Amino acid sequence: MKLVIVDELKEGMILGEDIVGKYSILYASKGTILNKNIIDGIKRLGIKYIYVIKNKDDDVLLVDKKLDKEYRRTLDYFKNVYFNVKIGKKIVVDELQEVVQPLVNEVKNSINILNRLKQMEINDLYTYKHSINVCVISTMIGKWMNFSQNELNEIAIAGLFHDIGKSKIPNEILNKAGKLTKEEFEVMKSHTLEGYKILKNTDCISDDIAYGALQHHERIDGKGYPNGLKNDQIHIYAKIISIADIYDAMTSNRVYRNKTSPFKVAELIFNDSFGHLDPHIANLFLKGISQFYVGNIVKLNNGEVGEVILVNKNNPTRPLVKVKDKYIDLSKNYSFEITDVIL
Repeated sequence: MKLVIVDELKEGMILGEDIVGKYSILYASKGTILNKNIIDGIKRLGIKYIYVIKNKDDDVLLVDKKLDKEYRRTLDYFKNVYFNVKIGKKIVVDELQEVVQPLVNEVKNSINILNRLKQMEINDLYTYKHSINVCVISTMIGKWMNFSQNELNEIAIAGLFHDIGKSKIPNEILNKAGKLTKEEFEVMKSHTLEGYKILKNTDCISDDIAYGALQHHERIDGKGYPNGLKNDQIHIYAKIISIADIYDAMTSNRVYRNKTSPFKVAELIFNDSFGHLDPHIANLFLKGISQFYVGNIVKLNNGEVGEVILVNKNNPTRPLVKVKDKYIDLSKNYSFEITDVIL
């Protein structure tokens, strides 16, 4: 870490310490990416110096804000498309490549994409944010699978539009806070077919992209929908999107439940790789995200807060956590589990 004069702080710097305000209230946590509002707040607290994260060359580490910019640009584009489709208009794809290509490039060049998504201050409807997040995470998986540039562009578009069929679902079902009835769930499931029809009726959208939307709820054991497909009957884009969809949905707050810890979701994905999800893609995803775990500040089920120190490659969702002056090996002590990732 590096000690910096508060007047020299810049947007994109990363806090190396917790900032505590009046009455011992936490103002900003270690690992927070600074923006203008946070910097102004630190100045109002009267703090003169703070620690920020530095790189291996002893220079202050600055987070490039390009990903945030492209994320917001894609979000604005998608919201406009979603509204137009909802009122019966076709998707106009003139801007699509212009919007998606820069976002794909940012995902390719970003190291810890999941943490970057977590740091973004986006206050918008879940349906919109979820579509962009699935687009980003699907592209990340495609990168790890060594997809070509064209394949990355296609998986990004497929991820972006995987739930476009929900524009045809009544709002009272789509936004229902309680459990759906059997009849309502059947209506909800129709979003896959609706999305497929929308994309098939869109110029310059390939069949591969349309199949990604149609099949992202299929499962390799044949217990998914809408067609109960198995194994190789399911398009590879759909297999990727299904994992991105599950991960983002479960780690996000919803109207009917609170978010689940990313570590717990990773365990569920691992368990589902035995019959439901494609095992190769699921394990590639779990291996990929495990490289982001070390250094995470996490909360345990006993209320204690600690730092992830080491990841067991054979059991990556249950790492070694340091809590104050003690170490807890979650791979050996199953009475502990991570309930939240703070940073």
